[in-house]
Amino acid sequence: MRLALVLFMVMGFVLPVEAAKRVALVIGNSAYTNATALANPKNDAEDVAKKLTGLGFDVTHGEDLSLTGMRDLVRKFQARLEGADVALLYYAGHGLQVNGTNYLVPIDATLATEEDVGFETVAIDKILGPMERASATNLVFLDACRNNPLAKNLARSMGTRSAAVGNGLAQAGGGVGTLIAFATQPGNVALDGNGRNSPFTEAFLKHAGTPGQDIMRDLIMVRQDVIKATDGAQVTWDNNSLTGTVTLYEQSSDLRANAPAALPDTTADDAKKTAEAVFKSAGDDVDLLRVVAEQYKGTVWGSMAEAKLSKLVKPKVEEEACGVARGPVVNFDCGGNTTFFQADRQFSMHRMARLDARKDNRVPVFPATRL
Repeated sequence: MRLALVLFMVMGFVLPVEAAKRVALVIGNSAYTNATALANPKNDAEDVAKKLTGLGFDVTHGEDLSLTGMRDLVRKFQARLEGADVALLYYAGHGLQVNGTNYLVPIDATLATEEDVGFETVAIDKILGPMERASATNLVFLDACRNNPLAKNLARSMGTRSAAVGNGLAQAGGGVGTLIAFATQPGNVALDGNGRNSPFTEAFLKHAGTPGQDIMRDLIMVRQDVIKATDGAQVTWDNNSLTGTVTLYEQSSDLRANAPAALPDTTADDAKKTAEAVFKSAGDDVDLLRVVAEQYKGTVWGSMAEAKLSKLVKPKVEEEACGVARGPVVNFDCGGNTTFFQADRQFSMHRMARLDARKDNRVPVFPATRL
């Protein structure tokens, strides 16, 4: 054995280093039986599966899956997670959010009642949880924010609770080491596209796995293409808690030696363009404006989002906090110097105090304060 090793070294051979284990689950649902069929998710899944296979992933792949088919495929994928260095989920098709939880929709779902959600869909957390337990690095790509008639039907059936069913997908984060990328902003609807692929998948296929480039830079290039392709109507979004750089395709030393000079880092400019695009597309959407205010706090567009939020929401909060709560029970400071955030906090304190008072029959009295 020692002689063989010496001969390998003399002849210039190097013993191979064990490659990282990378596994992926790719699902595309197009042929919905109780909703309008989608043209592209099946193509998206097929093309992404080929792309990831070429990048060295062990891909578990399925198209036009029923609830049983999705559950079986997820189990098959989870059986391959043990020992994975990188785990990846890519889903294209209908999805919806209920009470802030995101669900992937099989092709045979009806979603006639609120109870059907738990029985007829697959919660993303049910896939992501095992991924995070098995792998230190997890990548999730959700092209599932398309206009969903099933979600609208569900909202109608829920009546006064219909607000629990939001547009698109909810903003969601994972554990440490997880990246979740959405085809569009939280609460917004993504386009299916007129070509073979959706705008998001088309850009992903083009830029993901750029030799020697980390995934975050890939996603910036994806975002630029999607904004351009949709005239700013769709802006990709991500929640990132990765602890290091993740490169889908590592360059060999020969490629790096012959590579052209690196492009200048335009991350800051990209962030400004993205913030501007999201702010302009938000309009009067309070939820999206809150996202801009939080994600881009301290920037011009973040400040503009906060100012617009104050104008949109402050009158309603003051009406509730000052009109309903004034009098012998609570005395709010509802003067012109009270900001929306102060009024909102005062109103929340009032509601909590009223609940406490009901428990022991006390009547709370607060002095006028500025928070």
